[in-house]
Amino acid sequence: MTAPRGPQPFPGQEKRLRLLAFVRQDSVVRVDKRVEDTAMVWPHLLVIEFIAAMIWSLGLFVIAALFNAPLQDHSTVDCTPNPSKAPWYLLNLQELLLHMDKGLAGVVVPTIWLTFMAVIPYIDRDRTGIGHWFTNEIGKRVAIFSTIFTAVIVSGLIAFDAIVKAKYPAIGWPGYAEFAGQYFPGGRELIPNYVIPIGLMLVLPVILVMLVKRLFGGGTREWMIAIFTGFVVTYVVLTVVGTSLRGPGMDLYAPWALPETHQCFAPSP
Repeated sequence: MTAPRGPQPFPGQEKRLRLLAFVRQDSVVRVDKRVEDTAMVWPHLLVIEFIAAMIWSLGLFVIAALFNAPLQDHSTVDCTPNPSKAPWYLLNLQELLLHMDKGLAGVVVPTIWLTFMAVIPYIDRDRTGIGHWFTNEIGKRVAIFSTIFTAVIVSGLIAFDAIVKAKYPAIGWPGYAEFAGQYFPGGRELIPNYVIPIGLMLVLPVILVMLVKRLFGGGTREWMIAIFTGFVVTYVVLTVVGTSLRGPGMDLYAPWALPETHQCFAPSP
């Protein structure tokens, strides 16, 4: 009789085998990349990047030599800018400051939107179409529709707000002074600075999503494309309005009718 080989477990301590998973053979992706299909980073990639950087730098030098930078005079107490604008990449936030509460426009809204943009990959986990612009043809149509929808709505709201405030400069909204005095004593700024902006920022994206689902039969990927496109278009519209349409007193002007941004005063005796 032959004795069993190897160490044997004690009675009651037999080995237990745990089955983890079955994997189909055709589901295993094997990448067969031959040596002749690869390229070294140096010199192939870095040479191309170096040439592109030199062409870009040369173009920048040519533009700088041909066109003067739009710099203004040195700041003086006798010649103050009107309006005093932020750098172009912050003009979108400066534009928001004109339409809602300062803390809401400068802190709360940007934080919420940037956080939402960051969690989009965790909401849309479908990997179909990854790496392709707009995923598919439906995504392209959704992006175009969202661009037009957002540009028209945001531009219209800015124009409407400017018209109403120009007509009713004291109260901002017709009949609001009486309404606030009756129902919100001491809180006249509640509705125009909080309720209306927050309501619009919540309702309009929902309307956009519903239109995308109804018109294009879109799912999570498509309405995410619509929301992200709307965010980018809003950013661009606010920046363009703040850059080219805001003049003295932050009033709206046609781009070709913008007055001088400096108001010079005679020095005090």
